[in-house]
This record gives sequence, structure tokens and C-alpha cells, in this order.
Amino acid sequence: TSIRGGFGMYYDKVEGNLIFSQVNVPPFVSTPSFSNGNLANPSGGTPANAALLGSINSIDPNLDIAYSMNFSLGVQRELPKGFFVEANYVGNLGRHLIRQPDLNQPSFAALTANLPANGGPNVNTDALRPYKGYTQILYRLSDANSNYNGMQLYAAKRKGNLELTASYTWSKALNDTSGNGDTVDAGEDPFNRHSNYGVASFDRRHIFVTTYDYHLPFFSKMEGIGGVLLSGWEVSGISRYQSGAYFTVTGNTAIGTRRADYVGGSVLLADPGPNGWINPAAFAAAPATRRGNSGVGIPQGPNLITFDFSFRKQFNLTERFNLRFQADMFNAFNRANFRAPSTVVTTAGFGTITTTGPARNIQFGLKLNF
Repeated sequence: TSIRGGFGMYYDKVEGNLIFSQVNVPPFVSTPSFSNGNLANPSGGTPANAALLGSINSIDPNLDIAYSMNFSLGVQRELPKGFFVEANYVGNLGRHLIRQPDLNQPSFAALTANLPANGGPNVNTDALRPYKGYTQILYRLSDANSNYNGMQLYAAKRKGNLELTASYTWSKALNDTSGNGDTVDAGEDPFNRHSNYGVASFDRRHIFVTTYDYHLPFFSKMEGIGGVLLSGWEVSGISRYQSGAYFTVTGNTAIGTRRADYVGGSVLLADPGPNGWINPAAFAAAPATRRGNSGVGIPQGPNLITFDFSFRKQFNLTERFNLRFQADMFNAFNRANFRAPSTVVTTAGFGTITTTGPARNIQFGLKLNF
């Protein structure tokens, strides 16, 4: 029996994309535009109305280096007949993670005051932006956090004709942005990242994976052509179960797409399927006067189950030549692994699923070694 624990701090290396975008931002790039002039005097014409400068990228001058703190504690035990088992608690804390909100997004108060229903002038949204003359200003900040806690179980057998592994993870990942360009989590209220705190878009609560390899012992003593054809076969495979991702329900409103209201009831239908997964009666578009009350990552999507198999045999032709035959089956039982449901409550297909993962795929191969 072994008991092992560990702790480590790991610092990120800032990716080049954060910096490369700055070469296209004024004043490093100047793009003069002349209108209504002529070849003799290109700049002598009357200038047209200046257009808005398109979306630009910027960086917080006090950007910190992102880092994570990883820690674990586990017990390992060797059992008879080649079995080995392991149980671990694994945790991870992410700090100073990078997000990219729109610094030039009009405030919620300005958007609601602009509505005609509220007595507003109904001007173009660009006129309400804090920095006039620009559209989006995507601002790289390093103030996001994340945390992960998981129980990881593992078993293996590495002796005999049958070799296998089995692993199960029960975990939860929470953060206030799931990626440095994740506009869904960073966007609705860029100045209040705590309102975006919830289940990570990559969270999978339960994952079970098993691998196996079986050297078929049958016909091992058969001689002649029968032994050549029937003995020495090997079967292996990977089976996977994974619970579904969590999604955020939004709705189109007079001032843009925002998180929807949860109005009560079951989040999912009683018998969810591709024609109806999320309960449409549980959500409604938020009114223009306030933000929606539903949180991040409320409904859970479909799970994933796959079985992949491989059959192999090697034929020894001569001392120098051998021929290897292999047949592979991916998603062998042709299960329909449904993808994400529609999460916009104001659209006709809300809650339905229109895509699936790959269907069954079978491939054969011959390999000559010499």
C-alpha cells in the first residue's frame, strides 16, 4: 500500500496572440482615406463622414501572469492476480486567468434608458458606447478565477491473457470565464465577473473509461491451416461514458441577447430527447428593465457513450516477412450521441437538438512488415 500526496504551482506562458494583435491598433498602423479628390491632389477633396473604427484589441497594462495551484492525495494498493487499485482526491485552483470582455460595451442603464418605451431617444447603440468612434474594444484582463475538485478512481490488471484498465472521475469545475476569448461568459456584464460565476463550459460531472486487451487463448494448440487462421487473435477496445455538458439559457430582448429568466418547474423535460430536451415552460426572455435571473450552466445536455473495438492478428509468412491484419470499429453499436440543445428561449427550436456525433465507422487494414 502506498499513500501519496503532492502540491505544485504552475505559471502560464502568455500566448503570442495577446501581443500580436497590438500591431494592428493605432497609432502603430495608420490607414489614411481620401474622398472626392483627384489624381492631381488626392487629399484636396471634401472628406466623407468618418466611419467607426472597427473592433480592436487591448491589454491591461497591469496584466498578471496566470497560475494554477494543483494538489492531490491518494492511496494505491496492489492486489493479487495482477490487479492494482488507486483512489485520489485531486484539486486545482486557477488565479489571474485571462478573460476578454468588451470594454466599450454600453452600460445596461444606458441601453434601457435609450428604449422608446422608457422615453428614450432610440439612438444607434454605438452612440451609447463609452469611447465614441470605436465599436468593440476587447480588453484582456487577468482577474478571472477557477476551481476544480474531483474524486478519481482507477483499477488495472496487467498480467495474463486479459489486460484492462478502468477509471472513474466524479468532479466539478467552476469559474467566471471558461476561456480567454469566451464571449458568452465574459460578455453580458463585463464589469461584474462574479455574475458570470458558475459551472465551466467544459465541466463533465461523471466520466467512466475502460480499456481492455484480450489475447484469445482458443485454438492455440491447433496445427495446420486451421491453426494459422484461427489462433493468435487479439481483441481490444475502449468504452466511454461521459455525462453531459451544462448550458446557459439566453433570450433575445430589445437591448440584445441576455441570460433568460427561470420561471419555475423542471429544467429538463420528463423524457428528454432530440425533439425536446429543455423544458420551454421553465424559461422566458428577461424584460428590458432588468437582467435575467437564471445562472450560468443550468440545464445539462445529453451524455456520451461510445464503444470502440479492434481485432488483430499477425501472420508470420517467413523469417523476414509477416503480415498484420486489423479491423477497427468506432461507435460500434451506432449510438446516436446527441450534441448541444438550442439554448435561445425566443427561437422556434428552443430546447431541441439538431446534431449528433459521428455514426458507426469501420475500417480494415493490412500491414506488411519486413
